[in-house]
Formats: sequence, structure tokens, C-alpha cells
Amino acid sequence: MRDKLEDFIKDNKEHFDTEAPRAEVWNKIQKGLDTNDKATGTSTHWFWKVAVAVLLIAVAYLGSEKYFGSEMREESTAMEEFKELETFYTQMISDKKMMLSEEVETGEHFSFLEADIQSLDQNYEELKSAFESGQETPQLKSALVHLLKQKLYLIEKQLEILEETKSETSEGVSSL
Repeated sequence: MRDKLEDFIKDNKEHFDTEAPRAEVWNKIQKGLDTNDKATGTSTHWFWKVAVAVLLIAVAYLGSEKYFGSEMREESTAMEEFKELETFYTQMISDKKMMLSEEVETGEHFSFLEADIQSLDQNYEELKSAFESGQETPQLKSALVHLLKQKLYLIEKQLEILEETKSETSEGVSSL
């Protein structure tokens, strides 16, 4: 069973095709179609603009996180490495100083050695404060380690000199 309206339209199709709506009606229909196209296009453009903006923000965030995150890890690794070196050399220096203080007789005092060590300590503290304030460059770290090595070298040399003078003194006493 067919729909009665459909049957009516099919039977009277010729009568409908002869009549044409006025131009004014077509203009209104066309304006309605244009505004629907613009509204649909505008909402689509708006959606894509938002989607692109969100994508750019996400990429920028992830990129900066990767870049700055790795930089922070490198800085912390450099600081940890420096702390290990500092602990190692500081321990060696304190051991050598203790040996030196045991070797030095109560009346003797090496003022030139103390002045050199004090000068190295002062330079070391200045560089260390710069290093810890964020200037963690390999050159600065190398300079800090070099100052620690110099300090250790001075103390070791003084110990060698003391050993030589002891051996010369003991040889001089034994030859008498």
C-alpha cells in the first residue's frame, strides 16, 4: 500500500512542473542557503583553529619539557660528578695534612705553605660559589679540580721535603 500523497504527486506531476515560484522566493531560499553555508564553514574553521592551537601548545610543551628536562638532568649529573671529585680530593688533602702535621715538629711552622694553601682555598671558594650559582661549565669544573690537585701537590711536596731532610739528618747522625 502506497502513501496517498506520493500517489497524488506522481499523478499530478505535470501540473506542478508548469508553475514556477517568483524570483523573490528563490532569492530568499538562496540567502538561507548562503547563511547556512557560512555558519557551517565558520564553525568548521573555528573547530580547526582550536584543534591546531591545542596541537601547537602540546608540541611546544612536550618539546620544552624534553629540552629543559634533559638540561636539568645534565646539570644535576655535572653537580653530582663534581661533588664526588670534591669529596675524593678533600679526603686526600685532609689525610696528607694530618700526615704533615704528624711529621712537623712542634717548633717548626711552614708559613709559606699555609699562605699558598690559603690563597688556593680563597680562589677555590670564589670559583665554587660561581659553579654552584648555575655556571656549571666544564671549564669551571676543571679549574676547581685543578685547584684541589694543586693543593694536594703542595702538601705532598712538603711531605717529600720533610722525608728528605729526615733521611739527610739520620744519615748525618749515623756518619758521626
